[in-house]
Amino acid sequence: MKSTSSKIKHSNHGFRRCRRHLHLVTATGLLAAFILWPLSALVAQERVLRFHHMLPEKSPQHQVIFLPWARKIAQASNGRLRVNVTAAMQLGGKPAELITQVEGYQVDIVWTLPGYTPGKFPRLEVFELPWIASSRASATSQALYEYYETYARQDLANVHVLAVWCHPSGVILNRDEPLLRPGDAAGRVLRVPSVVIGEALRSFGAEPKLVPAPQVLKELQEGAIAGALFPYEVIPTLKLSKEIRHITEFAGHRGFYTAVFLLAMSRKVYGSLDEDLRKVLDAHSGAALSAELGRMWDDIEEIGREDFAAGGGVVTFVKNDDYDAWVEASQTVNEAWKAKVGHAGIDGGKLIAAAKELVAKYTERARHN
Repeated sequence: MKSTSSKIKHSNHGFRRCRRHLHLVTATGLLAAFILWPLSALVAQERVLRFHHMLPEKSPQHQVIFLPWARKIAQASNGRLRVNVTAAMQLGGKPAELITQVEGYQVDIVWTLPGYTPGKFPRLEVFELPWIASSRASATSQALYEYYETYARQDLANVHVLAVWCHPSGVILNRDEPLLRPGDAAGRVLRVPSVVIGEALRSFGAEPKLVPAPQVLKELQEGAIAGALFPYEVIPTLKLSKEIRHITEFAGHRGFYTAVFLLAMSRKVYGSLDEDLRKVLDAHSGAALSAELGRMWDDIEEIGREDFAAGGGVVTFVKNDDYDAWVEASQTVNEAWKAKVGHAGIDGGKLIAAAKELVAKYTERARHN
């Protein structure tokens, strides 16, 4: 039989061995936790998206539309997905370069106008032809998004589309006098938002000039243009009321023109987000957002009307025979556009018919709501 002292020694030895084993297990667990910690932290890591646009920081579009949308994203993701909205091209570049910035991963989200890059989005151009759009952005924007999903996805294959919408029917801003008949535009240099509507003005004898919105005030002050095609909402945004004294507005069943707006995201960045964050973006984009943005553009249009009226501006409404004269004078533009896109294998007649049908559908639906 072993002595009592030898039993104690054996017990102590076992205790020390157990303690060493415990230390080893603990150390191993801590090491594993240390190794795994960055991975778990990465899973819950906050993502920050850079949203770039051309309008001023004090514009209603920035303050009332873009910033609240970013806050909704942050709230819905419990702070894991934040959108930093940068106005006035402060991240660099020119307005016409916004689409290439998001395609090239220089920024994550942009608001831009497809019309600033002529020929790049031929199927979307149909909504910039004269007399396609409704007078209200809400109806046309719903039609535009459905049209995009059905006919124009190929145009935007390089980006992830968050929204496609437009402004209410545009008007003609002029410094000196109203333009009542198409011939009144002859010889005038007028700013246009796209080459498509520019061709309509050219058919009236005007000289269209494609100018990004932020540069229009300077062009007016320098006398480089006599007027511009815009919705009312940009008048306070761009501080145009002192330079523009007359507006020509078309009072008919169709609007003179509109400009397509695009909220686009980098496909690579969208794909890199966790699934739950992509679902947050999906819930705050698409058809519902496009319709909402159209309604909001209708609302801010009234701000522009009030600003122009407060400055003593004069609005001339074109209607009846005068309205018909503008419609008739611009018919050759649609035919020329169909021929142009036809060279690229696009059935322009089919697209024009589809756009008109969709606008009519959503305009009629709005009357019954």
